[in-house]
Amino acid sequence: MGSEAVAEPDAEENEGAGKLDLPPEASRAREAALGALGEDPGFGAYEDAKQAPSALQGPESSDLANLDALPGSQGGGGAVTGSGSGGAIIDGNALGRFVPLEGADALEHFYAALRRLKAGKDEDGKVRVLLYGASHTAADIYPTYLRAYLNERFGDGGPGYVSLVQTNRWYRLLAWTVSSSKHWLIEHAQRKGSREDGHFGLLGASATSKRKSAKSQLTPRVSGPKGEHSTTYELYFLAQPGGGKLDLKIDGKAKKAVKTAAKEPRAGYASFTVPGGPHEVEISPDGSGEVRLFGMTAEYDRRGVVVDTLGINGTRASNNLKWDETSWSDNVRRRSPDLYVLAYGTNEATDAGQPISAYKRSLAEVLDRLRAASPQASCVLLGPGDFPEKHADGSYGPRERLTEIVAAQAEIAADKGCAFWDAYAFMGGEGSMELWSKATPQMGRDDHIHLTRRGYVRLGMAFTDALMQGFDRGSEGSESAAEVAAK
Repeated sequence: MGSEAVAEPDAEENEGAGKLDLPPEASRAREAALGALGEDPGFGAYEDAKQAPSALQGPESSDLANLDALPGSQGGGGAVTGSGSGGAIIDGNALGRFVPLEGADALEHFYAALRRLKAGKDEDGKVRVLLYGASHTAADIYPTYLRAYLNERFGDGGPGYVSLVQTNRWYRLLAWTVSSSKHWLIEHAQRKGSREDGHFGLLGASATSKRKSAKSQLTPRVSGPKGEHSTTYELYFLAQPGGGKLDLKIDGKAKKAVKTAAKEPRAGYASFTVPGGPHEVEISPDGSGEVRLFGMTAEYDRRGVVVDTLGINGTRASNNLKWDETSWSDNVRRRSPDLYVLAYGTNEATDAGQPISAYKRSLAEVLDRLRAASPQASCVLLGPGDFPEKHADGSYGPRERLTEIVAAQAEIAADKGCAFWDAYAFMGGEGSMELWSKATPQMGRDDHIHLTRRGYVRLGMAFTDALMQGFDRGSEGSESAAEVAAK
C-alpha cells in the first residue's frame, strides 16, 4: 500500500478547525482500515478548513474499481460522472475537512476502556461500540472503516451484531452475506403495518415466521484471527407465549434446537461456542410455533474491539421511542457498550411539518433511554451531511431545515453529555454535495443524498480521526481519576 493513503496532514493544516497530529500507531491503523476496504484509495490531506471547496485542476485520480465489490447505500445513482463545471476537474481525493469533536470530554469512559483493554486489564476483554443510524450507517462502509481501525490498534474482538434475516432485499454487512427465503415477516417502526408492540430488539427490526420452509443463511465474508481461537454466537430473539423452536446449524452441523417459549414476552438469548470461525450459520423454525428473531452476535475469544452496525434504511432517531423499552434495553445491557453513536438527521431534514422544538424533545428522549440502558457508556451524535433541496427545474439549493437539525443536534448533545461531530462541516457546508457528486473520483451519489462507497470511506476516516484525537492527546497508559475511583 502506498504512502499517500496514510499521509499525515501538514502542521498548519486545518488551523482554524483544530490541529490533527497522527501518532505512528494511528497512521498504521488508518492504513489497515483503508486496506480492509480495498487497495490504496490515494486520499490526500484534509482540505484547508479556512477556504471554501473549489474545483481543482489536475489529472483524474484513482477510480472506484477497487471498492466496487462493497455494498453501498441504497436509493440513488452511483454512476461516476467525473468532471466539474467548465471542464475543470474537482479532485475528490482532496474533499473533506478535518472537524474535531465538540464536547470530546464526554468520551472519557470510552478512552479509559480502550486504555484498560490495551493494558490487558479489561474485565471481559472487550470494548463494544454501537453504531445506530439510517442508510448511511446501513451501507456499513464507514462502520467497517472504524471497526478495522480499532481492531488494528486494540485487537479484533469479532464481527459483532448481524440480523438473522434480511431486513430488506439489499441487506448485507461487509462481514456477512445474509440470504433469506420467503415466509419471513419483517417488521420495524418505519414499516407500515408492523405490530405496535415494539418488540424489535437491539437493531430495531424483527423477523417472524412459524413455517418450516422459512430459512436464512449467514455466510461470513471475513476471516477470523490467525491461530487457534473459538467464536461465540449468541442469538437474540423474543421469548413469548406459544413460541416455537428454532433449528440451528453451524457449518452444516445441527445444534440443539433453540426454545423460544416463555410465560411472558421478554428478551431471549441462546449461546453457542465453536472452535475457529467465523462460520456459516443456518436457521429455520421447526413449525411448532411462531419464532420472532432479532439478530445474532459473533465474538472471538480474543481481546479486542467489537463494533455493531445497527442501521435501517429510511429510519429516524425518534423511531427508537416506538421500540419496547424493556426488551430493547435488555439487549443493550447485554451488549454492555462503552460507546454508542447516533448517526441520524438526513431523513428528519425532510420533516418540514414538524416544529424543530418537537424534534429536540424526541431526540432528547431517545438519549435519555440510551443513558438509562447504559449509564456508563460514552455517546456521540454524528450529524447529517449536506443534503440540498431539489427545485422544480432540476437545480439544487440549500435545505433550511438541515442547518436547524445540525444546530439542534449540537445543542442536545451538549445538554445530554454527548459529543457531537459535524458531518455537514466536514463535507464543506452549504453546496458541498454538488461538488462531491461531480468530483473525480465521484464522492457523492447522483441523488444528492448518499455518498459513494469512496465518499463513505473518506467520512469514516475523518470521523475516526476526530473520535480518536482526544485519546491520542491523552495518556494511553493511565486511567482517569473517575475510572480509578469507580473500582
